Amino acid sequence: MLSYFFLLISLTLLSLKMNLFFLIYFFFFMNLVFLTSAEAKDFFSYISFNMGLDYYSFCMILLTFWLFILMMYGMLNLKLLYFSYLSMLVFLMFFFLFLCFVTLSFFSFYIYFECSILPVFFLIYGWGYQPERVFSSLYFFFYTLFSSLPLLILIFSLNNLLGYFYFYIDFSSENLFLFFFFIFSFLVKLPMFFFHLWLPKAHVEGPTIGSMILSGVMLKLGGYGLIRVLYMFTSLVNCYSFFFMTLSLIGALYVGLFCLLQSDSKVLVAYSSVSHMSLVICGLMSLSWYGFIGSLYLMLSHGLISSGLFYFVGCLFDRLGTRSMFLMKGLINLSPSLVMFFFLLVVSNMSCPPSLNLISELLICFSLMGWDYLSLIYIFFTLFFSACAMICWFSFVSHGYTFGLVLNLDSGFVREYYLFFMHLTPLYLFFLNLDFFI
Repeated sequence: MLSYFFLLISLTLLSLKMNLFFLIYFFFFMNLVFLTSAEAKDFFSYISFNMGLDYYSFCMILLTFWLFILMMYGMLNLKLLYFSYLSMLVFLMFFFLFLCFVTLSFFSFYIYFECSILPVFFLIYGWGYQPERVFSSLYFFFYTLFSSLPLLILIFSLNNLLGYFYFYIDFSSENLFLFFFFIFSFLVKLPMFFFHLWLPKAHVEGPTIGSMILSGVMLKLGGYGLIRVLYMFTSLVNCYSFFFMTLSLIGALYVGLFCLLQSDSKVLVAYSSVSHMSLVICGLMSLSWYGFIGSLYLMLSHGLISSGLFYFVGCLFDRLGTRSMFLMKGLINLSPSLVMFFFLLVVSNMSCPPSLNLISELLICFSLMGWDYLSLIYIFFTLFFSACAMICWFSFVSHGYTFGLVLNLDSGFVREYYLFFMHLTPLYLFFLNLDFFI
């Protein structure tokens, strides 16, 4: 782990001057080495200097590697001011996310958890599209920072009390105050319904690459943090999980209905992320094996699908200058290949086979059946309305009368098709080989 640490430091410093193609190929090589050399199964391994790997962190690091490679490919066509500083911000973000997933200490996890917010803040503030990005970036920054300050105080107090505070420590508590503020920061980061308003603002005002990494990896920090802390409060979770699960189920249903009213494609994808992350909360709060594995699968599949959908919206925005689905009609007449990949991403987001979303949502449904059978009613209508929103979006964009705005649309670049293909391939390969993560 320490070798990866020093390698990422050197890459972050050299990213100002190095060729982007070289960095992409080098990340491919690092991903291959990490995949073949590290095999973490249900326990921490490769431990050195407060760093280590286990089952969940191994999967999250693989997802982070893959999405950052795709995000760098998406940066190849960007002709922005201060591009070298943008690439350094991207590497800085990857550096802190990697440390988040390999650290073993709660205090170090909090530091890297908060440091990973800073590059996203500067990404939205500096390279956003509209003047409202200033308010959006501050909204995103203070929303997440304010929710996590009580967590820092609790980590300091428990560290002084115990002398050390690491993952899987033999510690349990029945203090309700401690329980709530320990998970509150992660629930806001996911985000949970009622605390989700920062997410659409950050997505709408941020650039495409910012939306890709924010939806692909940054939201998964909340689920990963819940995995690390819930074992300390098992008795309280059994008593009070009904509150969080009921709120998440009702919120997912409401958000699914709200998606049907959206005309902005980026807001639609952002709100569908809120609906999927509500299912992650339900799976983790059930404290069952099905719930934990289903939540992990859903975080992996959602990271790939939402990143691909945001990239598709960004490709259309670069050509047409709008995100309104009412002004994008008739794309299938001009670019059927692009619409084919859009269709595959949409049906994967609807949990159609052979997407990994199907397996993850089935496992979460099994965990909720063990909790309460009536929750399946909410799950059914949530998935139904989300699927209706995706079908309406696809129908509006692909079919209909072609406006003059769309007539100038080209058929797409090879780089874009390659990115769509690389988003979808792991999704279907995991479905064919699920024992890779079990």
